[in-house]
Amino acid sequence: MKKIVFIIIIFLLLAGCSKLLLDFEKHPRGDNPNDPMGPTPPTVENDGSWLFMVYLDAANNLEEAGVADLDEMTKVDFTGYSGKNITKIVLMDRINGYSTADGDWKGAKLIKIEPNGGKTYLSNVINGTAVSRAGNAEINMGDPNTLKDFIQYCINNYGTGMNYFLLDIWNHGGGWRNDGDPQNDIRKAICWDDDNGSDTLYMDEVQQALSAAGKKMDIIYMDACLMQMMEVNYELRNLTSYLVASEETVPGNGGDYTDIFTRYKNLTDKHTPYNFSYEIVGSYRNQYYTTSDTTLSAIDETKISAFMTALNTFADNLQKVDGAKIKDVRSKTKSFAYTDQADLYHFAQLCNEKISGGVAGASEVMSAVNALMIKEYHHGSSMSDCHGIAIYFPPNPSQVDATYWTSSGLDIVSAGSKWVNFLQWWKQQ
Repeated sequence: MKKIVFIIIIFLLLAGCSKLLLDFEKHPRGDNPNDPMGPTPPTVENDGSWLFMVYLDAANNLEEAGVADLDEMTKVDFTGYSGKNITKIVLMDRINGYSTADGDWKGAKLIKIEPNGGKTYLSNVINGTAVSRAGNAEINMGDPNTLKDFIQYCINNYGTGMNYFLLDIWNHGGGWRNDGDPQNDIRKAICWDDDNGSDTLYMDEVQQALSAAGKKMDIIYMDACLMQMMEVNYELRNLTSYLVASEETVPGNGGDYTDIFTRYKNLTDKHTPYNFSYEIVGSYRNQYYTTSDTTLSAIDETKISAFMTALNTFADNLQKVDGAKIKDVRSKTKSFAYTDQADLYHFAQLCNEKISGGVAGASEVMSAVNALMIKEYHHGSSMSDCHGIAIYFPPNPSQVDATYWTSSGLDIVSAGSKWVNFLQWWKQQ
C-alpha cells in the first residue's frame, strides 16, 4: 500500500497537480483555507464595514513589487456591492531606479481605491510634507510620525461609519540580529526608506506611532519578512486584536491583494476581524502553495497574556537543565532566514522529546501557541516544523546580543519577562 501511495504522489507531481498533492501534507492546524480552523469565532464580532489602510513603503528595491500590489488592489469591482463597505486608502512612497511602471512617478502619494477600481489621488500634509498628485513629495516612511499621521488622516477622513480597521504595513521586514543593521543593534525593524538613509521603523517606534494615533486596530497585517515573533506580538498586544505575519521570509510579491479583496467580497455577512484575518492567511496559502519555504499565521492578541504566563514558567525551568542538553535541542530546532529566530513550539516540543523527563512548562507553551492561532500555514519540506510564532534564541550562546535587554526598547524587557532571564543565562553557557 505504501508503494502504491508513493507512485500516486510521484504521478501527481509530474502531472502538476499541486493542489491535490497538498492533501498529503498535514499539519495539526491544516493548510486548506476552506477547512474549519482555530478556536470558535468570537460572538462579540459582528458583520461590519472596514477601513483598509496600506502603508506601502516602496522606497527601496521592492518598488516594482509595490507598484504591482497597488495595481492588484484595483482589480476587484465593488460597484453595487450589497455587502459591508470596504474603503481602501494607500500611502505609497517610491524611489528612482527600480520601476518605470504606472507613469514612473516618484516620491509619495495618498491614494483612495474607488469601488470601481479607479484611483483618486488625495491631498494632505503627512509629517509636515504636502502630499498631492501634482507634487513630488518626499516623506520618510521610516519615521514613526509618518505612520502616525497616515493613520490619523485615514481615521479622521474615512473612519466615520467604519466598524473595523486594518493597517497593512508593507515593505522589508528584519529579524532579531546584529549583522547588517545600520544602527548596529538587534531591534526588530520594518519599512526601510532608502531615500532617507535607510531609516527604518523599529518595533518600539511602531508601538509609539499606533499609540499616538489613538486608534486600536482590529487587524495589523505585516506584508513583510520575518515579523511573526513573540517580541512583535507582545509589543502590539494592546494595539490590535489580530496580527497577521510570517515567521519566514516573504516572496517579493507579498500578498495577493486581488485575491484578498475577492475573499472579503465573498464573506457576504461575515465581515468580522476573525474571519478577515483567517482569509488573509488562506489567500497567502492559495498564492504560494507551490512555492517552498513560505509561512503565514494569524494570531489572536487577546491571548498573549496567557501565552506569556506559560512562557515564563518554561523559561524558568529551562535554566535548571544542563546547558549542553539545551544546546543539543536548540541545534535541532527549526530556525529561519536569520538563524537566531527559532520556532517556539518546535523548541518546546523537542525539549519534551529529547530531554529525559521533559522540561516543566514545555507542554503548556505548546498549548498556548495553539491557542493563539486563528490560522497557521506553512509549505515546503524545510518548513514542516513551523507552528506560527518565532522567538529570539540564537543557537550558540556566544551569539546572544546583550542589546536585546539593554537597548531594544521592547516591552518584553521592561515587563520583566523570564525569557529575558533565560537569554542572560544562555549567554553564559
